[in-house]
Amino acid sequence: MPEVHSVQVQIERPKGRFEGRVVEGRYIVEDGVLSLTNHDGIPVRDAEGKAYTHKLEPGDNAKQIAGLLTKKFRRVRRGGSSEAPRAFSGPLTYPKLKY
Repeated sequence: MPEVHSVQVQIERPKGRFEGRVVEGRYIVEDGVLSLTNHDGIPVRDAEGKAYTHKLEPGDNAKQIAGLLTKKFRRVRRGGSSEAPRAFSGPLTYPKLKY
């Protein structure tokens, strides 16, 4: 069984008091193909059964590609398409009004 690697990806930048948001993804590389997996190394699939893989070419950065696939998979899992712009990911914070 190939080694399961982890990648952390920033999905929202820090702003003001908000510390930002990151997500973690897991991946394996087997026979030159990077596959997103769960913590146990089992490849993940979306609701339509699509696996998130990428054939690595010479010079490809596996961690960077895994980060892009992690963002794409997260977007799909949250109800968007893999190519859609990101939607709201949490509650809206408004500044307190002073009268």
